[in-house]
Amino acid sequence: MTDRLRRTALTGALALLSLAAAPAAFALPVTVNLRVEGPTKTVFDGPVTTDGHDVTTAAGGTHPCDGTNGGAEPQPGPTATAALDDAAKTAGFTIDGPYGNFGIDDFFLERVADEQIDPNTQYWSLWINHGFSDKGGCQKRVLAGQDVLWAGIPFSVSVPLKLAGPDSAVTGQPVSVLVTDGSNGDPQSGATVGGATTGANGRASLTFANEGIYRLKAEKPDTIRSNTVVLCVDPPGAAPCTSTDGSAPSLAAEAGGPSGRLPGRRLASERGRSRTILVTWEAQDGAGSGVAGYTVEVSEIADGAGASQAESEWRTLVDKQAVNGVHFRGESGDAYRFRITATDRALNSATLVTDPVLIPVDDRDRGLFQLSKGWKRARAENAWGRTVVRATDAGATGRVSFRGRRVALIGRTLPRGGRLHVTVGGKSKTLRLRGNGSHRSVLWVSRRMRAGAHVLRLRSLGGGPVEIDAVAPSP
Repeated sequence: MTDRLRRTALTGALALLSLAAAPAAFALPVTVNLRVEGPTKTVFDGPVTTDGHDVTTAAGGTHPCDGTNGGAEPQPGPTATAALDDAAKTAGFTIDGPYGNFGIDDFFLERVADEQIDPNTQYWSLWINHGFSDKGGCQKRVLAGQDVLWAGIPFSVSVPLKLAGPDSAVTGQPVSVLVTDGSNGDPQSGATVGGATTGANGRASLTFANEGIYRLKAEKPDTIRSNTVVLCVDPPGAAPCTSTDGSAPSLAAEAGGPSGRLPGRRLASERGRSRTILVTWEAQDGAGSGVAGYTVEVSEIADGAGASQAESEWRTLVDKQAVNGVHFRGESGDAYRFRITATDRALNSATLVTDPVLIPVDDRDRGLFQLSKGWKRARAENAWGRTVVRATDAGATGRVSFRGRRVALIGRTLPRGGRLHVTVGGKSKTLRLRGNGSHRSVLWVSRRMRAGAHVLRLRSLGGGPVEIDAVAPSP
């Protein structure tokens, strides 16, 4: 099979589909099997790696979704709605619904992708391992390996179909599939699968005359359509999945691409609050045999190395595992790239290398971030490192030593903010930091400089308070 291996280099494409801070309790992320069945079609069906985080909808706003909602769990962690939110980010769809209906501290979904329910007759139900959830989506903790199902259904529907069958077959030889009520295991008669109908025992016999890859689902009126079984049909004597699957999976990039303020770079602070980031991706194997596993490697970018230049040795984080996300903890002021390889059941593979991810230097990192008197540190849960420094009067100074070609200043503007003077690489600029800004915003990016050691100098000029969160060097 080695001559069939394929390696598709997508260098420079962005697979950092989510950069999220580890929760305060540093709960580990989990990989679950998420499926979303809308009223008319399947929206999503695949693995999702998730942890507890804030979720935003247009109708409901931004709220924590980590199991602590309404006191359901004592510590934050991954939840069913957080998994749905991560799937939406990676697959490029949106979710919407109000928050806090009937006094419940949770989202009430009304739309997933383009699948809209009628809230008068339908609802988005939640099922864990085919059992109806006893809690809302932001309250329900999910565990590694669980089957998480969101289904937009009428109030009268209560049967989630479950399809079981082989993953390979031979042309002309029958195979048996089984359809049950996933919640209690009862066989389901009258369900259609691949053109056949199940009998009283819930089984149907299927025979395929032609080789190929078949995606089977069970459907029956007044039930939730089943999971997908991917069946490779090959001629006698052929290895499973080898006769028709000659294409590699595809690895998707995030809609919108990298930050425009730092071309070809992604700041870890854009979505996260700590040096522990969650790297996720999405793979599609549309007409193929299905992705069998992923290998993820990381490389630190040396000072001055551009997007196409040499980097340090690649180090393996996970090897051929069925996950689509990993946590990684970087060092302050460093930049990293991730190499992600997806391999399908026929051993075709595709590789994607991300753009650099920059780890900002936090205001508390005294070895790199030096401040004079006049700055006061304050707790800010939404800030990088969860603290900021603020100077109210003129004359407070600071300096950050770094190596690279550019540097970004991270913080936020204030309604009555003052002025800050910045100097680096022989160039100076006065920033007016007045406005209604949000935490972890990019306030300023330097011009491109020669690679090497530099010092960023800061000075408060008064006229109001200035607030600094972090500094991000860029190679």
